[in-house]
Amino acid sequence: MAQIIASTKEISNKKQALVTLSNSLKTQLTDLETLGSSLNSMWEGAAKEKYSKQLKVDIVKMQSLLRTILEFILILEKIIMIYNKAEKKNEATAVS
Repeated sequence: MAQIIASTKEISNKKQALVTLSNSLKTQLTDLETLGSSLNSMWEGAAKEKYSKQLKVDIVKMQSLLRTILEFILILEKIIMIYNKAEKKNEATAVS
């Protein structure tokens, strides 16, 4: 009988890449907020209002992207956990 070999290594690697990406995005988001506030003082009148409004829109979009990435990381962790649980159950069944 053929032996099927599968593992969660690929999913774990993708999850780790997303963790790294999310950490980078968090840093960039903080930098954007800091730099954005600093640049805001350079504008006046209607231009300042438009700049401030667009900055807030961009920050909200980045925060949304970050939340989505973090949710996906949790989903991958759940997939890994479910797979490992099933694998252990299969091993126990094969032994008995």
